[in-house]
Amino acid sequence: MLEVIGNGDSFWKSILSAKMQYNSLLFFVFFLLFLCVFFLCRDEKKKQICILTGNIIFYVWAGWQPVLIVLGSGLIAFFATLKIEKIYSRYEGEKEELSPKEQVTLFNGYKKKARKHLILAMVLLFGVWILVKLGKLLGFATVTTFAAMYEKTGVIVPLGISYYTLSTVGYILDVYWRKVVPTHNFVEFFSVMTYFPHIVQGPISKYSDLIEKFRKIPKFDFERVCFGFQLMFWGYIKKMVIADRILLYTKGVFAAPQEFAGVEIFIAVILCVVQLYADFSGCMDIVRGISQIMGIELAENFRQPFFSKSATEFWTRWHITLSAWTKEYIYLPIAMNPKFLKFTKKMKKNGKTWLSSFLKGMVPLIAVWLFTGLWHGTGLDYIVWGLYWCLLMTLSKETAFIWDKLYKKIGVDTQRRYYKLFQCVRTYFIFAIGRMFTVAGSLQGCALLWKQMFAESRLWVLSDGTFYTYGLDEKDCFVVLIGIVAMFIVDVLHEKGKRIRKTVAAQPLPIRWICYYGMIFVIVILGVYGAGYDASAFVYGAF
Repeated sequence: MLEVIGNGDSFWKSILSAKMQYNSLLFFVFFLLFLCVFFLCRDEKKKQICILTGNIIFYVWAGWQPVLIVLGSGLIAFFATLKIEKIYSRYEGEKEELSPKEQVTLFNGYKKKARKHLILAMVLLFGVWILVKLGKLLGFATVTTFAAMYEKTGVIVPLGISYYTLSTVGYILDVYWRKVVPTHNFVEFFSVMTYFPHIVQGPISKYSDLIEKFRKIPKFDFERVCFGFQLMFWGYIKKMVIADRILLYTKGVFAAPQEFAGVEIFIAVILCVVQLYADFSGCMDIVRGISQIMGIELAENFRQPFFSKSATEFWTRWHITLSAWTKEYIYLPIAMNPKFLKFTKKMKKNGKTWLSSFLKGMVPLIAVWLFTGLWHGTGLDYIVWGLYWCLLMTLSKETAFIWDKLYKKIGVDTQRRYYKLFQCVRTYFIFAIGRMFTVAGSLQGCALLWKQMFAESRLWVLSDGTFYTYGLDEKDCFVVLIGIVAMFIVDVLHEKGKRIRKTVAAQPLPIRWICYYGMIFVIVILGVYGAGYDASAFVYGAF
């Protein structure tokens, strides 16, 4: 390091080539410098400009040419919403002297005109997203310049394209459905669209809500800043101490499942669920903490998902904003579509009551889960993963009365604690089985995992020390165990409605700072670094 600093050119080259990820030292320095400028800004407009500048620096650090794609997407959405608003304003100006029936006819005509701009914008926005997905599926290299894209047959992947595409499309649809009034300030819109705390991994925010928060950014508040840093530090612990440490074991198993069997595969499957939760929810804690420090509250994306009693409940607690988006913009528009309702109603009149009811429930649900699967990945394994969850949620709903009757008949009290614990454990394993479809990279890999799990038990690896040679030594296993227990306790307290940060804030100053320094100590001492460590390896960062 001293040699690098001694050579000025090498030092600056190393800085400029470093990745600015949320859990990198470079990002932390950038964020502290950004905060110094942000808190010196006196009014909302200056703070918005400061945020936009921070967004651009964050983006350009990964390559300035992908920013042009994001800028193009922003301009498409901005002008499409203004055009839709202008069309509707003409309707408002002409409807005054018309009868209600005439108003409906007139509105339908203007809505048809607005729909053309909606469809064009959605085709362009989803078109870019689909091209990126296809590029990944076809194995194209990820590049950062247009020249390299043509020379190497690569694909440019703007940061957070899946997240900002969904948020942007949702915003256009809300304007089309007249739920929100579009902003006329492009700087304001683009600041929200590229908001650096949430652009890489979400949450999938409603732009209309974020725009209002940008217009009412509160003044500096010491307690709020402390709360934000606490949440950030907890996120870093989950990511760097727990998730990245578990990855040392699971990555090796899933990369070569043919070399493992029995208990080794089983433990990897169980731990990969913990690793995904600690990684993804840890990043959400980091970005929500960053945003809270600035006074902008982001939507909650996790709410103790492994306390869920069913598959349906699980997806109201896991990746909440994605579930909410698919429900609002895919499920309900299909389920409530007049033509679709007319079709199922006609089937019911023709005596096909069961088929009518089945289609009403299944068509929107299949559409949601096919989209969700393809959003996560483009392979057949992700399509099967989506259909797996679709089938589970359907069976859960359609067979609920059968299980209720069975439990009453055999005397199972579904209100007792042991039964609720059983439901939570069942949900965990349901998620773990679903994870097996995708974690090995293909359906063939999934089949190999199942085969190797039952090929032989290999229980002896737990007693003779062999297990400690697979990436996690005895100390690492102890840290993972303590980390899992800590996450469990925190989730239990949150499930009971207790807010740990408020409890810490109520303590005397010395105790509060002991907590802060203790968290920093854990991150610095127990965080996973060194050879093979990739600071960019957030699981959902690839989206």
